[in-house]
Amino acid sequence: MPTAKKILPYDDDVRRAVLPAPPLSPFEVAAYVEGMAAELRVMARSAKLDALSYFLEMARIEASAQIEIIAERNLAN
Repeated sequence: MPTAKKILPYDDDVRRAVLPAPPLSPFEVAAYVEGMAAELRVMARSAKLDALSYFLEMARIEASAQIEIIAERNLAN
């Protein structure tokens, strides 16, 4: 049986995905999600996974909207 291709960066000691160290601000999380959703959408689109590509684009757009909301809120303060 073929083994799965390792795509995500893993810490082999604990077998968890390596993510940015917490605590992260809402802005940082939204920016990270926006970037990851964009990259994943490209992968899904190239594999002709149209529905998945669509939902990843919606997630990217929502993350982008949240970035704008947070930035505007920070400028108002």
